Amino acid sequence: MRRGLICLLILVSLLSLAACRSEQPAGERVLELREQFLASTQRFSAEITADYGDHVHLFTLRFDSGASTLEVLAPELIAGIVVAVSESGTVLHWDGAELNTGPLTEDGLSPIAALPIIVYQWKEGFITSAHYETFHGIGTVVMTTAVSDRVQHSTWFDRETGFPLQAELLQDGVRVLRSVFEGSPLFGG
Repeated sequence: MRRGLICLLILVSLLSLAACRSEQPAGERVLELREQFLASTQRFSAEITADYGDHVHLFTLRFDSGASTLEVLAPELIAGIVVAVSESGTVLHWDGAELNTGPLTEDGLSPIAALPIIVYQWKEGFITSAHYETFHGIGTVVMTTAVSDRVQHSTWFDRETGFPLQAELLQDGVRVLRSVFEGSPLFGG
C-alpha cells in the first residue's frame, strides 16, 4: 500500500512537471496577441480613471480604431462628443469650446489620448516584459511596454480569449491612468 502511494505521488509530480513544461511562454502568447491586434480593428468601451494627484477625472469612452474615433459616453455633461484621433494627437472640440483636462504626464499624455496610446502599445510598443498572473480570479497574460523613458504601460489580457481586461499607465512608477475595458474588442479585418 505504501509503495503504491509513493508511485502515485511520483506519477502526479511527473504529470505536473509535464504540464508546466508544455505551457506556452508568456512572451510567445503576447506576440500572438500582437499579431491579432495588427490584423484587426479594435472597437470597445473603457472606463478611464485619470489621477492627477490632487484630483481624479472619470470618463467612459468608446474607441474605434477603424474609424479613428473616440466617443465620450460619460460624464453626461459631454456625452456624445466624438473625437477624431490622428498621429498628431487628439483635441476635443465641442460647440466652439475646447475641453482640456490637462496632461497626465510630463510627456503631455492626456486621458482622451490614452486609449489610442494603449492600442498602439498593443500593436507596436517596445515590450519590456510579459508574464502570467491571476487577475480577479481570471488567468491573464500581462504585457508591459515602455511608452517613453518615464512612462510605462501594462495591459492584462484574458489568457484564453486575448481580450483586454485592464490597462495602466505609470509615470516614474506612479499610476496616472487606469482603464477597465467593457465587453470585448471586435476583431475584424
